[in-house]
Amino acid sequence: MYHNTSCELENELQARHDLGLSEFEVLLILGRACGDKGENKARMKDIEAEMYLSQSALSRTVTRLEKAGLVTRAACDFDRRANFLMLTPAGLERFEAAKPTHRAVLVKHLTDPAASSRAETCA
Repeated sequence: MYHNTSCELENELQARHDLGLSEFEVLLILGRACGDKGENKARMKDIEAEMYLSQSALSRTVTRLEKAGLVTRAACDFDRRANFLMLTPAGLERFEAAKPTHRAVLVKHLTDPAASSRAETCA
């Protein structure tokens, strides 16, 4: 079930919103941390604690999001070791557009157990 669900999430998010699943999940965490308007920032360490990715994989994911203009990085004023992330307006817009797709795939797989067994394998 997990494999088929995550594969379909990856495929649908990529096809419809040009986001990978891990990129969406970073935006999801930032969306919760930064509020509806994306005005606040989140510490990278806090994001890392919520993710299943290693520090280096998370850093690569954030770099892709930053290059796409969806997030910005900021250094902490009082602790140079800490880094913050903020959603850009474009990032907030893309995240809001992708949420219904994410939810629809989850609802499909979690309310119809047979859907997971019928789903196509990852391409």
